[in-house]
Amino acid sequence: MTGQLIKPTNENFDKHAEPVLAKWLVEAAMNRADLIYGEAMLRLERQVGFSSIGRATRLGYCAGQIMHNIHAKFPDAPLLNTLLVLQNDHMPSTGAGGFMATHFGKPKLAREKFRDDKPDVWRKYFEAAAEEVYAFSDWPEVYRKVYGKPYKPDASDMSASNPTGGTEKDGIPRGRGGEGPNHKALRLWVQANPTAVFPKLMVTRSETEVDLLSGDRVDVVYYAAERTIGLEVKSKDSNEADITRGIYQCVKYRAVMRAMDPRDDAHITAILVTEQKLPGYLNELAKRLEVPHKLVSLKKDT
Repeated sequence: MTGQLIKPTNENFDKHAEPVLAKWLVEAAMNRADLIYGEAMLRLERQVGFSSIGRATRLGYCAGQIMHNIHAKFPDAPLLNTLLVLQNDHMPSTGAGGFMATHFGKPKLAREKFRDDKPDVWRKYFEAAAEEVYAFSDWPEVYRKVYGKPYKPDASDMSASNPTGGTEKDGIPRGRGGEGPNHKALRLWVQANPTAVFPKLMVTRSETEVDLLSGDRVDVVYYAAERTIGLEVKSKDSNEADITRGIYQCVKYRAVMRAMDPRDDAHITAILVTEQKLPGYLNELAKRLEVPHKLVSLKKDT
C-alpha cells in the first residue's frame, strides 16, 4: 500500500486492482467459494489502498479484464470471472453475460436484461460455469503466466484461505492464545443479560462456554421452554474475518445442538451477537445462511 490513496480510475484498476483481484478469484476457485463484490471493494480499499470506490459493481470492469487477459494466453480456460458475485443472490452481474454467451454458445445470455428476466436460467449457466472453474486444477500456473509472478494465497486477515485469521482473541479453538478482555466482557454480559438480547424470551437458565460433542465450545447458551439458543459473541475487537467465522460457527453450532437434543419438537437455533453493525455483504451472508444477528452495546449497561 502506498502512502497516498489510489484513485479508482480504470488505469489504476488495471495496474493495482486487477492482479490482486485475480489472485482472490483464484483463491476462491481453489476453495470452491465465491467473492462478493462488496467484500472485494472493501479489501481493495483497506488492503491495497484505494480511496472510496463508491459502487462495488465497478469492479465488474476488472473482472472482465481479468478474463480477457486469461483468454489471451489460455483460450479454453473456464470463466474465473463468474466467481465475482452480487451479495443478494450470489450470482455474477450482467457483465458476465457476454462471456457465458460465448462459452456456452447461447447468445441470449448476453442480452442486457436476461439476468433479471430469467434468473433461473441465468443461475443454471452460472452454476455450470462455476463447476468448470472449480474442476480446473491449473489456476496457480495460469496466474503465474498471465501476471508474471507466482500465485501465493493471501495472508491477510480477510483471506478466504485463512478464515480464522481475525484479530479478536475469543479462546476458540482451545490453545490459540487465550480469550481477550473485550470478548470475555461481552460473553459474560450476554450470559447475565438474556432479557437485553431477547426481551420477550423467558430464559430459565443461561450457561457460558458450553461444550458440544463435536469438540466445539459455544460462548453462551440460553435454555427456555422447548427452545435452546446458542450465542456466538464477537466483541468490538472483531474484524470482518472474525465475524465471517462467527457466522459459520453459528451454522455449525445449530446443526450439532440439534443433533444432540433428543426432543423431536425442540426449537434449536444459534445467533451471532456483535458490538458493531455488520457490513452489507456479511449481513447478506448471515441472512442467506439463516443466522440471526443481534447488535448490542455494553456502554449503556456499564
